[in-house]
Amino acid sequence: MNLGQEITNHLEWIDTIASLLGNEEITEQDLQLVTQHDQCSLGQWLNSEASSEFKNFSEYEKLIESHNAFHKLAGNLITALQQGNEHDALESQVQFVEMSQKVIRYLKILQENTSAH
Repeated sequence: MNLGQEITNHLEWIDTIASLLGNEEITEQDLQLVTQHDQCSLGQWLNSEASSEFKNFSEYEKLIESHNAFHKLAGNLITALQQGNEHDALESQVQFVEMSQKVIRYLKILQENTSAH
């Protein structure tokens, strides 16, 4: 697994979510895609046997938790924007960015741990 590529993929996923934020009409299918943590390549990898080499690292569980939360927050952000709830949207956006940074941080830690072996 190329964790550097997963960081890039995660950043591209953020771009996908950002592109949805500008849409006036977001389909239920779009919302499902964004909120389900196993729909992106990182989520698919985390749910596969390929990630088993990282399961002994404490950051691995933290990565799973933060990745799941990231997708939930993306859904919260989109829903708040759709409902015109500016306060909740702003709060969700801040949390979304923070969680995204955590995902990247845990990926980088795992990357450093594997390159040290």
